[in-house]
Amino acid sequence: MTWHLLSECQFGKQAKELGSTWFADLGPPFGVMYCIKCECISVQKKRRVVAKVHCRNIKNECPEPTCDTPELLPGRCCKSCPGDVDSPDIVQEDSPTAVITTNEDDELSLKHFGALLTGRSPLCIQRDDMSGVPVAPGIATARFTFRRRHLFWSVIMGPSIVVPPRALAFLDRSGRMLLEHPLKKAPGIHATYEEKTDKLCGVWRRVPRDYKRLLREGSLYVALLWGDERNNSMDSALSGRINRYPALSTEMFTSLLEPEHAPATISSSACDNYRVPGQEEGWWGGTAIVTGAAGAAPSIHLAVIYNGVFSAASREQSVKVLLTLPERNQTIINETQKITKPGYELNVLEVSTPVSAAELRSLARGRLLLSVEASGVPERRISGAVRQRAACEVFHAPLMAERPPASAVPEGMAMIYIDKEGSLVYDIQVDNLGIPDPKITLVEEQGKRHSQVEILDTRMGVLTRPSARIFPPLYEDQLAVHIGSDTGPPILRGRLLSRSLPDSASEGPALLRRTDARMPPTITPVAGLAWVSVDNLCGVNYEVFINGYNGPWYAYLECHAFPVSGPRALPGSEGSILEPTAAELTALNAGAAYVNIRTSDNDSAILRTRVPQISVPGSCLPSTYPSDTDLGPSYQPTHNTPPDNTLPNTAVCQYAGKLYEDGAQWMSAESCHMCGCVHGETRCDRVRCPPVSCAVPTIQPPGQCCPICTNTTAAVWNESHGCHLSGQYHAPGSSWHPYLVPGGYDTCAICTCEFSTRQVRCPRVRCPPLRCAEKDAYRPDKKACCRVCPEVKPKKADEESLKDQAAPRTAEEILAEGGCKFPDGPLPNGKEVHPSIHSHGEQRCVTCRCKDGEVTCVRKRCNRAACARRRRGDGCCSCARHRRQRAPRPHS
Repeated sequence: MTWHLLSECQFGKQAKELGSTWFADLGPPFGVMYCIKCECISVQKKRRVVAKVHCRNIKNECPEPTCDTPELLPGRCCKSCPGDVDSPDIVQEDSPTAVITTNEDDELSLKHFGALLTGRSPLCIQRDDMSGVPVAPGIATARFTFRRRHLFWSVIMGPSIVVPPRALAFLDRSGRMLLEHPLKKAPGIHATYEEKTDKLCGVWRRVPRDYKRLLREGSLYVALLWGDERNNSMDSALSGRINRYPALSTEMFTSLLEPEHAPATISSSACDNYRVPGQEEGWWGGTAIVTGAAGAAPSIHLAVIYNGVFSAASREQSVKVLLTLPERNQTIINETQKITKPGYELNVLEVSTPVSAAELRSLARGRLLLSVEASGVPERRISGAVRQRAACEVFHAPLMAERPPASAVPEGMAMIYIDKEGSLVYDIQVDNLGIPDPKITLVEEQGKRHSQVEILDTRMGVLTRPSARIFPPLYEDQLAVHIGSDTGPPILRGRLLSRSLPDSASEGPALLRRTDARMPPTITPVAGLAWVSVDNLCGVNYEVFINGYNGPWYAYLECHAFPVSGPRALPGSEGSILEPTAAELTALNAGAAYVNIRTSDNDSAILRTRVPQISVPGSCLPSTYPSDTDLGPSYQPTHNTPPDNTLPNTAVCQYAGKLYEDGAQWMSAESCHMCGCVHGETRCDRVRCPPVSCAVPTIQPPGQCCPICTNTTAAVWNESHGCHLSGQYHAPGSSWHPYLVPGGYDTCAICTCEFSTRQVRCPRVRCPPLRCAEKDAYRPDKKACCRVCPEVKPKKADEESLKDQAAPRTAEEILAEGGCKFPDGPLPNGKEVHPSIHSHGEQRCVTCRCKDGEVTCVRKRCNRAACARRRRGDGCCSCARHRRQRAPRPHS
């Protein structure tokens, strides 16, 4: 399952938000090109909008300096004076791993929106050939919640829609498609929830700034698409405008109103050139936002959004709203309202009435029927049953000990949701409770007043007829789970909180278990939950909830069985890892990943959980690579580039049950091979032992491939102390050639871990002085340590004759004489040039030299003295400033 029409750009391995800008990093030897500014822009491709990277040279856009002696500062393209801020080369950070919430996101957070999808939508959807997409029969309603840059959505379709749609799309008012999301169930809790609730659930992650503006202005549309999944065709569509509807923030129940007499024929499309005068353009209908208030004075409030119930020539009409209990032939609401100017696309009316407790119970159990009709037009009546609210959500709670236990600390978690029948589906897990048959109750907590609402008989099950008193405190975050004995206070308790359910692969929440024995239960009872999921773009999404700990804490993701690198810090209590490593995805797929919670001293974890196994999409997982058993005496190292000179889909290697990242190196002591990971391919060379010169006999301890020189007769071998270089441990006294990925061993250097000081020294081979010009020297082969001078051959008599120097040499002649192929044309042997990048001109800070058929490009380097006098030096000096890496922000 893949996303189409991404609203993000891909630059190298980094995801860039639409509208963001950055400077191009071309890698060595070019580095960051501060005069090349890139931007993620939206480009219309026929009737669709795609994100595209656009880069340009901004050197000609530099403003005129305001002083006589401008300076070129590090990380800048334009020379500037003190106080200058108006420049096109101002760096804009765009991190690919951390989700940063801006003030604009805070403004939209927890804002609720709705949409009514009918045939009366004004949106004209066209295919790539500009033909109109027919309107699909039926109606649907959608709910949206914007939360921290993400737009969570849910859709309920009417019973008249039999064939499920293939995709959900977001469009602007001109019909341009901004994002298309295939509607396939993600494995795990998402698929189970959609099946039990008859809803479509998903999330648009990291909504770009331009599209958030459309959402605020009411210019964003949503559409369901039908067609062939294999070619993403659009045979029909049903669309509606996303608006702010009244009472959405307090919605408890939903009704989808369909016409009782469906139209026999409808128009071919909503586009003007496909409309037929006098023909019904599509189905009409409505949706109702229902709120029920319990307590001493129960009541029901309706906000109805509808269209199509009026006659064609009506200007002022009356609309009757009828809420009934059909099984008892009982009318609860019968109210008529006058509509002065009926709208074609949308009309809104609100009704409130007091009800009895029995009527409120019937509302909670889905027994009520709502209908809307205009006076004198009964054939256009719309009606539908009242059901649970449309939002895709679950309610969860970490359960915390209420009083100090005598032995082990009790802990637990609870998760519930409401299914399509209005039943309460619950799952409660507890450990170390100490009593065999606990009492589980749902309690409404309002300050110090606690009132019992329901009793659950088992730890996992379905409550088929829940009390109507459950829903107000549940939707207001005032319903708690109490677990204990029949008498006395609860042993465990936790308040249920709502969580939107995204369309990511996940098995649900994991209980963070207590691990730190230094925190006795008599002081700080702590409880927590962790949600971890993987979306179809291979992003890892997480949420961490901690109760009972008031100090700062840090969350980390660890891959215990795949120790490629250290634990990954998870910034914020929730967020996304846009570029997880293949090892992390493999560990999540295998159920071998852990979430740890550490305190501010970062010493040890106080809470820990194993993430339940996640069915990670196959496209996100690496392939299988050779293991240690494949390295025998007959193993021949291979250093061949893939035939098509392209990189594999993954950049991770598997070796002896462990995963290694691209560029990592390791040694197999059993077979004495040094290995490296090169673009997902394991490459190994037999260990090359450098010659050692010892005053005393050498030793070769078990597990070491090369002899070790101690230089003393009184040395005592201790393998617990040694040297570390490039992530590899080296025994005291050992010598080795550095192993460089992907080139292999560098035999021109010998590193030594000094036995006494445990320091590493890597002197290079000293080369004899050259007896020729520097530019004429060359290396006999690629791995030769020293350059040599070319041999001077006596010229033959026929070669001494004068040649026509005016005749230009052909490319074949230049290459035959040791020249090199180059984008700007063949270079003679020994020629030095500054390369040019298309549309960005000559790069004078990089010099490329042709020598014996090979081109080598290097960037000009400057020593400290040149950096100190940068004001008078050239602009090619790259004087880096080293910054300490900050720890992740603590959470309290």
